[in-house]
Amino acid sequence: MAVAEHLRRVMVVGGDAPAISFEDASLSWAAIGSTIEAADALLAAQGVPRDAPIGLLGRNRLAAVAAFVAILGSDRPLLLVNAIRPARLVAEEIAELDLACLVGEASDLSPEVVEAARSSGTLLLEVDVGSGSVSFRQRNSIGAGPFRLREPGTLIEIQTSGTTGKPKRIPIAERTIEASLRDGVRTAKGAVEQRELTLKSSPSLMFTPLVHTSGTFNTLMALFEVRPVILFEKFDAVAYREALVRYRPKFAPLPPTALKMMVDSDATRDDFSSVIAVRAGTAPLSVDLQEQFEAKFGVPVLTTYGATEFMGAATSWTLDDYRQFGPAKRGSVGRRSKGVELRIVDPATGSELGADEEGILEAKIDRVDGGRSWIRTTDLARLDGDGFLYIVGRADDAIIRGGFKVMAGKVADVLRAFGGVYDAIVIGRADERLGEVPVAVIEPYPGTTIDISALRDHAKASLAPYEVPARFHIVDKLPRTVSDKISRPDVKAMLDGVEHLECSD
Repeated sequence: MAVAEHLRRVMVVGGDAPAISFEDASLSWAAIGSTIEAADALLAAQGVPRDAPIGLLGRNRLAAVAAFVAILGSDRPLLLVNAIRPARLVAEEIAELDLACLVGEASDLSPEVVEAARSSGTLLLEVDVGSGSVSFRQRNSIGAGPFRLREPGTLIEIQTSGTTGKPKRIPIAERTIEASLRDGVRTAKGAVEQRELTLKSSPSLMFTPLVHTSGTFNTLMALFEVRPVILFEKFDAVAYREALVRYRPKFAPLPPTALKMMVDSDATRDDFSSVIAVRAGTAPLSVDLQEQFEAKFGVPVLTTYGATEFMGAATSWTLDDYRQFGPAKRGSVGRRSKGVELRIVDPATGSELGADEEGILEAKIDRVDGGRSWIRTTDLARLDGDGFLYIVGRADDAIIRGGFKVMAGKVADVLRAFGGVYDAIVIGRADERLGEVPVAVIEPYPGTTIDISALRDHAKASLAPYEVPARFHIVDKLPRTVSDKISRPDVKAMLDGVEHLECSD
């Protein structure tokens, strides 16, 4: 199953039915199929090497997603560039990438980006949608190179979310993507291999950014199933509720922040009546939030765990597991996926630990390298006797306060349970006497005032004395990455600029 071949077949099966919709516009499967042919011919005519990754300024908009499909359908490698950033930062990245070609919408082709492309000899193509079709306009000529070429077997280059540091660019092999898509097909077993493709009626509501691994995978997953995609540029509880009622999807991928927004919204059980299950990934999900969502809407939340380089889940809950183990295994991210092995090792010695012992999580994944090597993560975890995985925290989240280990994620979970707190993060800060102390940064609900003294008392009632944050800082809004996770580097920079923080007793 070559990705390009499968995409071309899908466009024929879908025909004139809507494939991708955004706001009041849509493109049919047949129109996107024509776009594949046009893009391939244009790139060949301009002399773009077939092994040169095509850069795409990615957004959840009609033209950008159509270009995403066109590039992959042309059997060319793709490099995703996050367009949801200041133009200066995008231009700086373009200047470093040595791309043969960059595709983007007119609104993202700022003077800075255009100049960076021109100086690099990068062919610039402006993509647009009008009257149900896609067009490409050449903005300059391709230079002499040399240009960036893909690593052998690579199909997509994507950036990590940058939650804990500067985003890294990760090459994803075509074999990894193919295996992930086969594992993720929600229709009849073996449908992809058996080439039994039928147009689906239940759409995928897509608000996860295309440039994030979950957005990339979920978009491809929908297309491979011949499932229509309804695009949203960002998550909005009111708009999502309206889409649930209008489109009646069967499955709903919702990250924890979106789950929280729906719990706080006016949405009802009737709004979710078509949904069989919600899949939650991209960030840790607290047990309290899962229970609140399930109590309000009566829909099971099936958590997953993965990483950018996995291009898919390493563990997940199934509905059968949920029915059998749901209440007993709260807090777990499920059991290993097909073709995945897991183990927990001692951080110091690397020796494998037993059931329910905490250590560093390692995984062997068939779709990454044929399962030949153990891939070490930065996650502290444990595996129980039934094979359910529990993520305890990140190894790099541990704060050593005067010799005592403080797990930042655990403390943040306690703070989130305090009334009026929308979200929280705990960061280690240097301390002359103790070496390091935990500092809490709190985002309240809009219009809410947090009583820091009461919040501190709440923390003291649930945590060991050394785990209670030394200082609390209230901010209007916590900085977030493209995947809607709190950005630790930006929070640290924020704290560096604060001259005085509220101190604890």
